[in-house]
Amino acid sequence: MARGVTGKRKEPELDGRRYPRQVVPESKRRRPAPLGAWTQDTRDILGPDSQHAYVQRWVRMTQLEAKGEVSFRIVVNDTSRDAMLNLLALKNVFVKQLPNMPRAYVSRLVFDRKHESLALMKSGATPVGSGSAAAGGETVMGGCCYRPFKEQKFAEVAFLAISQTEQVRGYGTRLMAQVKERAKRCGLTHLLTCADNNAVAYFKKQGFSKKITLPFELWQGRIKDYEGVLLMECKLHPQVDYLNMPLLLKAQKCCLVEKLKEVSLSHVVYPGLDVTSLRRGLPLESIPGLADISWRKDGRGGAAPSTRGGAASGAASRDPAAQAALKQHLQSVLDQIKAHGSSWPFLDPVNPEETGAIDYYQVIKNPIDLSVIQTRLNEGWFYVTKEIFLADLKRMVENCRTYNGKAHYVTDLACQIERVFLSKL
Repeated sequence: MARGVTGKRKEPELDGRRYPRQVVPESKRRRPAPLGAWTQDTRDILGPDSQHAYVQRWVRMTQLEAKGEVSFRIVVNDTSRDAMLNLLALKNVFVKQLPNMPRAYVSRLVFDRKHESLALMKSGATPVGSGSAAAGGETVMGGCCYRPFKEQKFAEVAFLAISQTEQVRGYGTRLMAQVKERAKRCGLTHLLTCADNNAVAYFKKQGFSKKITLPFELWQGRIKDYEGVLLMECKLHPQVDYLNMPLLLKAQKCCLVEKLKEVSLSHVVYPGLDVTSLRRGLPLESIPGLADISWRKDGRGGAAPSTRGGAASGAASRDPAAQAALKQHLQSVLDQIKAHGSSWPFLDPVNPEETGAIDYYQVIKNPIDLSVIQTRLNEGWFYVTKEIFLADLKRMVENCRTYNGKAHYVTDLACQIERVFLSKL
């Protein structure tokens, strides 16, 4: 409460009751990891280290509140000096941030004793152009003015604004969360507001909807109606801690993950593949973990497909005649490229000592040359489509551009080669 209201506590009572942390027990029936695999820790799915912008702003706001740099206080017009100074500062913020609202109208509602305001207070003097000076040497950076109707169990939000210099930092979301918790402690179940076109998007993000579920007879004639605005409603859930929504989201996600562990192996990590075994293709059933999931080789009892679909993988091969024709066409194109007068720098892998390109393999992480392409073509299983063949040729040219630059003469040779294979493929 503001010092002008009670004076018993210096800190506000806005943190509300402390909700117990959402602890999700681990599943007792989760599928165990097979031999050679291990389970992945899923406890920290969503938390303070999350890169989500909403979570980052929430963490920042909770830290500022814990340090006492930011606080939220309920202020009512009890004619005390501190309360009047705080309401005056809050009125100045509303007038500045809501220019379409008449100054006299804002003043009348803010100082109305039937309304109460939730002020965002920041310790220290008022920076130039931000906030408004309040009692006790603090600064009002924003706030919300609303009128509670306790018998009808709803409140009407009249004004809500944050100083322009403090926007897009999470203050608005935190302020609305504090308003919701305050309303819950007062026994209210709904929040209503008349939002203009500029505020509709904000209120939607805060859980407000165009659908009004509160009975018509409870709010009709009690809330202020404006032209060109949209009436919106937010239904409050007593079991939701609006001040710690990321913790609730984390608990829900953890609960879902623990349930998935009972019906899947999504939490199991298998060792990687040995790249030396990939020279002749790889049957799918030999990939670690694939045989442990609900995967069948073929619905009709056929052979398992391959990572390349070639005969070397033991899979149902593609049309042999089509594959032979494709290989013959690609070999013809490759022979023309190798016979071209500009292909000599690309016939073999780059030798750093002979060419002087000492740092070539530090710059180019995925090298390719015509000899490697020829080897893959001879193996017969790698280039099952001309697009794969074309991708290797383009990568060879792009590597040359990356290392030598566009103005180098070797890059000109690579461009000549590129025109050749693009015209043939």
